[in-house]
Amino acid sequence: MYRDISPDTPDAAHPIPYDELEPHILYAVLTYRGELADWNWAFFVPNPAVKPVGTSGTMFHVVCNETPGDWKFTQEERDVISAPLVVAIFRLADVSFLGEYEDIVGPDSMMPMFKTIKVPAPGSIASADFSTRTWFLDAIAVLHDCGVVTCDDGWLLEREMRKMTFQAMDKFMESKGWTGYRAEHCT
Repeated sequence: MYRDISPDTPDAAHPIPYDELEPHILYAVLTYRGELADWNWAFFVPNPAVKPVGTSGTMFHVVCNETPGDWKFTQEERDVISAPLVVAIFRLADVSFLGEYEDIVGPDSMMPMFKTIKVPAPGSIASADFSTRTWFLDAIAVLHDCGVVTCDDGWLLEREMRKMTFQAMDKFMESKGWTGYRAEHCT
């Protein structure tokens, strides 16, 4: 069977040769946390006004403050394509139907969806099992339910992303940067 692996028809099994990201696309970004199989999981929407696309944009994620178990949701401007700890970037979905960049990352678009995801109170039993990964997967379910992405099986998406990020770790550990993929289980 012939498989076209050109940049126009990439799949998750083959890295996409990105020099920059695409505007109006929702990405997943996995960053290195100091251990081989432990990454921070986040969403990213690049700002198309800043070239190359991906050097500026909005990241949506949860962070743990200095106190263990003290999680909070945050939205912040980031450069992901030149960030030293980025291991893998996954193209998830075209979100241009939400409007222009400022509309997509603004207070009336995806923000209300992200804010529906429960972040456990510090010291609660739930905070022990909470992570950037669990928040990300809960967010995927909310984005799917709201029609922003199509992801019928979050478990398959997680497996796909973990597998590809493990593969990307070789390149990352050799100081060769991040690897881009197109998610097969999320559009």
